[in-house]
Amino acid sequence: MPVVVSMVVFGPPSAVFQESLRCLSAQDYPAIQHIFFLVGVDEPEQASYELLIAELLPAATVSTVVGNPGYGPTQNEAARLVEGDTGLFLFMHDDVAMAPDAVSQMVMEMSRSNAGVVGPKLLNWNDASILQHVGMAVDRCGEVDSIVLPNEKDQEQHDAVADVFCLPSACMLVRADLFRVIGGFNPAISFGGEELDLCWRVHLTGGRVVVVPSATARHD
Repeated sequence: MPVVVSMVVFGPPSAVFQESLRCLSAQDYPAIQHIFFLVGVDEPEQASYELLIAELLPAATVSTVVGNPGYGPTQNEAARLVEGDTGLFLFMHDDVAMAPDAVSQMVMEMSRSNAGVVGPKLLNWNDASILQHVGMAVDRCGEVDSIVLPNEKDQEQHDAVADVFCLPSACMLVRADLFRVIGGFNPAISFGGEELDLCWRVHLTGGRVVVVPSATARHD
């Protein structure tokens, strides 16, 4: 059973962060560790956020990031703290609430599909009957195209495991060895597009990028 290391970049945490935290602590996958990176939060607020995390995930590591280097570079720093290439990295935003079996479903499908990157079916935060993402396609100009329509209802029409070009960085599970081989997120991308660049390079290695609809998560 591979160890999953969840890496959450938060700061200042959104209004839904506490719910996201509860859902992360409720995961039924037994081999999971947690790292939180606090970005752009004043020192007086830092203790309260650390307390909130400690209440639900007492073994979690919380680090403060000076300035705002961006999502990708911050996650690269998180990955450098973890030794070994046999585990899995779960990269997350602070506004994602996973179903209790989401991590288990993604790990199982990653093994079955021999995938390099997998992600859940993302649903609307306030209305889980609305689809947000089941992976993304890319056109000939390199523009990202959503596979679902705006406000498309989830009627299980996208519930087959499928290869996709790209997955949202909001919640993606990546093999640690592959992440290190491709050099992690592009440090030159500080905001937006980091997931497209990462998945593109995964494809160039021959790796698979797969959406796992049996794993669900709400995203604000």
